[in-house]
Amino acid sequence: MTWCCLNGEMMPIEQAAISPMDRGFLFGDGVYEVMARVDGRIRAKSLHEARLRSSLDAIGLDISVTDVFSDVDRLIDKAGLLDAKIYVQVTRGAAAVRDHAFPAQISPTVFLTISEFKAVSQKPAKAIVRPDIRWRRNSIKSVSLLGNVLLLQEARENGAQEAVLYRDEFVTEASTSNVFVIRGQTLITPPLSDLILPGITRHLVIEMASTVGLNVIEEPVRVDSLGGADGVFVSSSTRGLMPIVELDPGGQVGDGRLTDAFLALQTAYDERLHHHE
Repeated sequence: MTWCCLNGEMMPIEQAAISPMDRGFLFGDGVYEVMARVDGRIRAKSLHEARLRSSLDAIGLDISVTDVFSDVDRLIDKAGLLDAKIYVQVTRGAAAVRDHAFPAQISPTVFLTISEFKAVSQKPAKAIVRPDIRWRRNSIKSVSLLGNVLLLQEARENGAQEAVLYRDEFVTEASTSNVFVIRGQTLITPPLSDLILPGITRHLVIEMASTVGLNVIEEPVRVDSLGGADGVFVSSSTRGLMPIVELDPGGQVGDGRLTDAFLALQTAYDERLHHHE
């Protein structure tokens, strides 16, 4: 049975019902978080809390993040899963009339669900390279994900596992993850901006890099430089670190093999999953 929590009430997910007038449904007016629970602990819980609070502030939605995460803990206890994927969504709520402007009186909708999840090391993958067609506030973890959906679907239809995106010839991120480039013993990733989500795994990778002898540089990455890198990988909470060895267009990345630098970083990340705060 899959359990969820809707506005503080625990129930089987089949029993959950949300109004069709909910602004998350009508406008994508809401934000979300996805977290991995490994060995009975939510990885980087405090970072997820801080990012949810930042996203809520960015869209002017006032709700207690502490209360949301109290419900997360209750849902975990109900489901009894040591290893799980936890989804948190907060929308502005349901109004009597569909109107773009925020309603004066409205109660947010808080929806949480939990499912089985097992963290595994990712195999070498292919990525398509496409213009970033999404809106320009990607630092907000918004539920408005149609651009991401279309890009990832195009990737899958082309036999790829991700879509690496760019604006004005510079890499932003991937459809569901952040992008890193390896050159020798240097790890490069685009700097945070409105165009780039402050990924939790991105944060951990930067934090861990020095432990495996890598220097980190946050600077713009030209999209036409990716093929000449020693390695490219993407990072996310549920996929960890996924190496990209082929680009379309762009061909093979480096010599097509995983570098020692990437393998060391992946090993350090896998260790961190089991010893994290």
